[in-house]
Amino acid sequence: MKRVNIIVLGLLFSLSMMAGTPKFSVLTCYPGDEAYSLYGHTGLRYCDEEKGLDIVFNYGYFDFDAPHFIWRFVRGETDYMVGAVSYDVFCREYMNRGSLIVGDVLELTPEQENELFELLRENCRPENRVYRYNYFYNNCTTKIRDLVERVTGGVEYDAAPGYATFRDALNALLENHPWYAFGINLMLGADIDRPASVRDLQFVPMNYMENLSKAYVTGENGERDRLSTVRNMTIPETEDSPAVHSNFTPFNVALLLLLATFVVMLCEVRKKKSFWAFDVLIMSMQGLAGCVLLFMALFSQHPAVGNNWLLILLNPLALVLMPVYVCRMRKRRSMSVAWVQVAMVVAFLVSAACGVQVYPLPVYFCAVALMVRSLFLIYKENICELSRF
Repeated sequence: MKRVNIIVLGLLFSLSMMAGTPKFSVLTCYPGDEAYSLYGHTGLRYCDEEKGLDIVFNYGYFDFDAPHFIWRFVRGETDYMVGAVSYDVFCREYMNRGSLIVGDVLELTPEQENELFELLRENCRPENRVYRYNYFYNNCTTKIRDLVERVTGGVEYDAAPGYATFRDALNALLENHPWYAFGINLMLGADIDRPASVRDLQFVPMNYMENLSKAYVTGENGERDRLSTVRNMTIPETEDSPAVHSNFTPFNVALLLLLATFVVMLCEVRKKKSFWAFDVLIMSMQGLAGCVLLFMALFSQHPAVGNNWLLILLNPLALVLMPVYVCRMRKRRSMSVAWVQVAMVVAFLVSAACGVQVYPLPVYFCAVALMVRSLFLIYKENICELSRF
């Protein structure tokens, strides 16, 4: 891929001064099944049949071999690159994934097409081709949208927002990937729950594609002209594989955790023992999740990870409380320390009721499990006394 990219870029620069009437199309690639392809992709096709040139500008390249790539990715310091490949190579890559490719031809004037080509050519220069990736505001789709808006002097979108918030748009994309959706919803905070405009939601390739069909520019005569009037599709020759549904979902796991909590408490009442290993398990998960969320909130530049109210419930304090829990349970001492856990759960539920952030449903099951378990430990002696009657 890199070798083809270099060859095409050389051809691109050699033809930069040739006259002609190129055509630009926005290519939208539908999501695939792999994690990196779940959101789809956008490319910008440049086709000049007279010169035999048919390439796609792609803002989605990144280098796995870059120093400290994983660490920079976690911290939100991922650098992406723009490059150009032949249209056939681009289509073959996405068709092999089984992705539908939709092309929307842009109705630009010759002057606008030439300006757009020059901007793309300038972006592809070695000193300009790298940019700091931001999923919501500076990705493969928004880069192309911004260039189109720049050469046209502005675009009006007569579409209504398809979703109310960023989170709604993400959940729609990840509907068939519950664990990935759960992780994203844990990591991203209240900032993605604010109302989103049509333009805000164009970080999703399919949203921008749909908006193009209702996009207008103001022509030289002052009238509104359609930005895109022709749409074509490249359909992969692959059979749709049947959807595989698994019962191993965050919802079911959280429900099992809640049921296990009741089972453990029942066994403790009957056997007059403390199953402190269960508390080590659930508080370790709670505290470790809190460590990840706190790290992302403090040190990551990823958008929308800072203002995360889930830290009320999932926070590192659980790791501090855990040895105190175990020590007091093994020595059969008062478990008044569990009131701290109760306070965290109550604060979490109050924040949910106030609507400060939309929390994943499985987290509520976990919160109830922590609340019930904490109250049980506080009043365990009284409960065991009552069980004798």
